[in-house]
Amino acid sequence: MPSRTLPPASYAGLDFGTSNCLIALWRDGGPSLVELEPGESTLPSLVYVARRLAPIPQPSRAWITQAMAAARGRPGRGGAVEADAMLESRVRAQFAREAGDHALDALHKQTLQEALQLGSTPRFGREALAASLEDPEGFFFRSPKSFLAADIDPVYRARFERIVELMLTHLRERAQAALGAPVTRACIGRPVHFGGGSPADQARGDARALALLEAAARRAGFEDIAFEFEPVAAALDFERQLDRDRLVLIVDVGGGTTDCTLARLGPERIAQASRAGDILASSGERLGGNDVDTSLSFTGLMPAMGRGDTELSGLPVPLTPFADAADVFNVPAQNAFFRAERIIEGIRRRCAADVAHKLARLETLRQTQQTLWLTMKSEQAKVALAQADEAAVTLDRIDEGLAVTVTRAQLSGAIRPLLLGIERLMLDAVRLAQAQPELIYVTGGSARSPLVQAVIRETFPGRPVVMGDAYGSVVSGLAMQAHRLYGRR
Repeated sequence: MPSRTLPPASYAGLDFGTSNCLIALWRDGGPSLVELEPGESTLPSLVYVARRLAPIPQPSRAWITQAMAAARGRPGRGGAVEADAMLESRVRAQFAREAGDHALDALHKQTLQEALQLGSTPRFGREALAASLEDPEGFFFRSPKSFLAADIDPVYRARFERIVELMLTHLRERAQAALGAPVTRACIGRPVHFGGGSPADQARGDARALALLEAAARRAGFEDIAFEFEPVAAALDFERQLDRDRLVLIVDVGGGTTDCTLARLGPERIAQASRAGDILASSGERLGGNDVDTSLSFTGLMPAMGRGDTELSGLPVPLTPFADAADVFNVPAQNAFFRAERIIEGIRRRCAADVAHKLARLETLRQTQQTLWLTMKSEQAKVALAQADEAAVTLDRIDEGLAVTVTRAQLSGAIRPLLLGIERLMLDAVRLAQAQPELIYVTGGSARSPLVQAVIRETFPGRPVVMGDAYGSVVSGLAMQAHRLYGRR
């Protein structure tokens, strides 16, 4: 049977990022980013699905007859025999009350899949954020890429695969709408390593992540899938700017991962079918801007909830509940915090009234499961502190009228592990390659930070540093690679 012929441009480069997603087509001899929201080619990695009340069932005639018979067997009001019409109305009202109570109980226990089966429409990006603020009771997910490598319960893993599938389906549909034809093939970016730990842990995490990502992509409608390292894709995009061959260190600092690659790039190499020999070394780790957000949440926002205070005995308030609450990209930690009611109550009983009041806010955070919202408030403070010494953060969801001041000094402490990690990964790539770069090419959303740029320049003094498109470099390179793979089929 002859194979189905696809349109010549039915392929795309897809950057499934921790903080933002992008997709690019190949048009007029070059990559073209798809508009994912009005005026925006970036789609924040946010998904929201509202809980949906199941339809209230109607009682069957048999149930009504049985209920009326049972009611007649009980003493009537004042001994009078209730008329059939009045009795039927009463049992119907009873059924409606019980069915309504059951439906509300089911709503609170509803799963993501049940909400989708009931017809709830997923929302993505900035629209998802707005929906979550309007209705915090729904399912809200940020940075699903952060969970791809996690060794977690199969139930949670299936849920994350479904979330990734929803996002990839949305991205594919947006690309198809822009192209006017099916998009069934994709070159998808991947970090050097999805997770941390030992080399063996990283290898297992990478295998889990790629398996989940590929399965979700196929369910989203991509039939032919290739993966490319994100820093290699950024290198392919940057190479078009070079007028001669250079040895380039590509530094990609994203929301969830940091990757470094030392590569030979230039016009003499750009047309080669395989570039494997030009990639001298790569290093990478699960370390990025999200780590700064969670750290700043822990150090800057959680003192308002009792972190750093002492109990009546003089002992410090235990840090575990705060650490678990802040670690929003760690499923076991989040589950531990959401089950920590007795632990928090025990700590409150051991504290003076003013500290117990702060800990009540931590309990509110637990009950409302607003840990992700708290991290997003921390991210907003991080952005504000790039321009100011202090930033005011309102936490009215935790306690009406509550506001916290976060300082640039706290941000400096929160970002230090990221800066040290970037320096280490750059030097690792150079050491593995046994060669020094002629210039540094920097990309990734978190690379916009002046502190990140400063550590790169300090690590390689005197070397030219070129700042690329923070978001578009990787997806443009992925579109180029997709064209190489699929453009002649």
